[in-house]
Amino acid sequence: MKNLLIIFLFQSSLLVQSQTVSNYTCKLDNGINVKTEQCWNQVWVDQRFSALTAADKTPLVVNLRTLGDLTSGSAYKLFSNGKEVKLQGLKPGTYSMKLTFKLSGKSGILSFDVNNILIKSGNKTTVSVTLYDYQILIEELSVKQNGLSSYASKIDRYKNNPEQNPTCGVPTFYVKGKRDKPVAPDETTGNKSGKIKPGTYDVLISLGAPGHIQKVWLENFLMKPDVSYNITTNLNAGIISYAGVNKDVKAIHLYPALTADKQKGTPAPDKNLEIMKCESQTASSACPPGTYDVLLNISNGARYEWRKNVGVQTGARVSVK
Repeated sequence: MKNLLIIFLFQSSLLVQSQTVSNYTCKLDNGINVKTEQCWNQVWVDQRFSALTAADKTPLVVNLRTLGDLTSGSAYKLFSNGKEVKLQGLKPGTYSMKLTFKLSGKSGILSFDVNNILIKSGNKTTVSVTLYDYQILIEELSVKQNGLSSYASKIDRYKNNPEQNPTCGVPTFYVKGKRDKPVAPDETTGNKSGKIKPGTYDVLISLGAPGHIQKVWLENFLMKPDVSYNITTNLNAGIISYAGVNKDVKAIHLYPALTADKQKGTPAPDKNLEIMKCESQTASSACPPGTYDVLLNISNGARYEWRKNVGVQTGARVSVK
């Protein structure tokens, strides 16, 4: 994640068209609560309507999609004023939907609510939900180490594609519920591995560049004596880089799709709309999935050029020319 500036984030209540996503929680079966700050994870919701035929008795269709390696199953329930309702005989009105996903890897549950689901008389409502989040994998091994717990943190851009930046994924330990002062490890074998006294911690995994740090919290992390914990944070990202022949391109700036068409006059950066900046012509950077307009920074701002509708997919590399 070298030289990466991130400006957009996931929030616990996110407005998506007329739907809102709330009560977002992620809990592993070992009791760890996963929470994020300033990270890339998002939920996209699309609600559409079509005519309901006489032969069709189902007024609601739900399509669920997860990007990358994250979940192994899903389910949903519909609610009205806090009470669960059956899909059969569903009456027109406004509902909320509880979605529950079973996590792959280290098992657990991820869940959230989608509000303002509208059922119209004579219409079929199709709700499409796309989930993007980081996968947390924790491998536990019994290893004799004089009663201490050992740890190692690793970041994968996507599955089996490790992030090489040694400052990306550094863990910091706090006594559970007390984040005013970090707990120093008893031994360190680098800034991402070492040994610490057994106990229950809130563990902070730090990503990103200075001034734009992403925070992944592993709350209620029970670390047992003589157990080694290998923590892998899979960003489920794609890779973006400049691969053109112009050696004067010093950076690329990512913007929402259609930004180039809306901008008037000479191409130029807009800090209010900029999603991400990748500096260094030869470096490749992890990038969240999506479609972007990319602004080429030529000769350190002497000139700019747009590249429109660049698609980034989880687990894939895209080159901008």
